[in-house]
Amino acid sequence: MFCRYVHGDVKPENFLLGPPGTSDEKKLFLVDLGLANWWRDTSSGMHIEYDQRPDVFRGTVRYASVHAHLGRTGSRRDDLESLAYTLVFLLRGRLPWQGFQGENKGFLVCKKKMATSPETLCGFCPAPFRIFVEYVVNLKFDDEPCYAKYISLFDGIVGLNPDIRPINTDGAQKLIGHKRGRLTIDQEDDQQPTKKIRMGMPATQWISVNEAEISL
Repeated sequence: MFCRYVHGDVKPENFLLGPPGTSDEKKLFLVDLGLANWWRDTSSGMHIEYDQRPDVFRGTVRYASVHAHLGRTGSRRDDLESLAYTLVFLLRGRLPWQGFQGENKGFLVCKKKMATSPETLCGFCPAPFRIFVEYVVNLKFDDEPCYAKYISLFDGIVGLNPDIRPINTDGAQKLIGHKRGRLTIDQEDDQQPTKKIRMGMPATQWISVNEAEISL
């Protein structure tokens, strides 16, 4: 049943390991379902309909998807984008949009997220992190995420012991990025995504939010 939900607030604080010394000590638990919502209609089984309300923000500013900042209905792509930010934060200890303060914090963070390319965001991370970010920011509202494919990206950087599975960061390179864009995933599994411009006009959308005197 839980697979029909979007968590809505994926961040490091909401992941917990089981109690030490128990059978759950190596299990990862996702907690705090206060913002969880359906992505699939319970009666029809169909994907929920798209909507956008620029005056509504749900989540944590640091880890929220760009779509969440723009008031778009949450779907599976948003949890995955938040997960990508969470993984990068846990590896690097900081995200490029940290430090903004004041009433316009939400706007400034969203603007920075949109201007930060996957190359820049994952500059000190192994290549699979960048590829994962590229995949998830390209997902459309009702796309079916290829979870197995995303997981397989990290197979080459985990340890041989599946019980420990440390991250190997050898050879990580700092890449100076370009403007962040949405990416297109080709249907062939062995091909890398190709870039295209992020859909929509976020600047115009934010202007409409400011005109409505909405404080984020």
